[in-house]
Amino acid sequence: MKRMILLMLSLLFTLALAQDPPTLESVIASGGADFAGVMNAQDESQQLCSVHKNTLPTEMVADFLTLQKSLIQYPESGELMGDWESGMKIFSDSKTGNCYACHQAVPSEVAAGNVGPMLTNYGQRGTSEAIVKYTYEKIYNAWAYQPCSSMYRAGVNGRIDASQAADIVAFLLTPESPINPALNQP
Repeated sequence: MKRMILLMLSLLFTLALAQDPPTLESVIASGGADFAGVMNAQDESQQLCSVHKNTLPTEMVADFLTLQKSLIQYPESGELMGDWESGMKIFSDSKTGNCYACHQAVPSEVAAGNVGPMLTNYGQRGTSEAIVKYTYEKIYNAWAYQPCSSMYRAGVNGRIDASQAADIVAFLLTPESPINPALNQP
């Protein structure tokens, strides 16, 4: 009996290996019409994150990051730091940035957010070209650095434009910004 069970398992394993891996389309179709409707309303990147439960297989990560980087648009001026006062408004506006939904930032502001990191004194990182570019790209498309992260792709999804992303960068990095009380000390 054991021998027959082992033979059957061996046969099933061999058949399983002979099958092509499921495609994204077949996984979507297998969930039924309602599931397919939701999934097909997503872009391909979001579909991949959904299908893989926000943890992409290692072999997919490099291509995913490359795609996400290619989706980042930059201000026509080339300046990645805009106006910090405008950035402060965008940061707190629930129709655009809505950053307080996930982040604590200006100590005097009430924030519900604790999903993302606290951003108070973010400007202590400095304003080197690398820091400014990283901050801009992370704001515009967080998935360019962390696939399927909880931070939405504000620029890619049209919540903010390139100029607004630059304003948020300025809000985060400018020493005079209220987000940076440690830098405002005499």
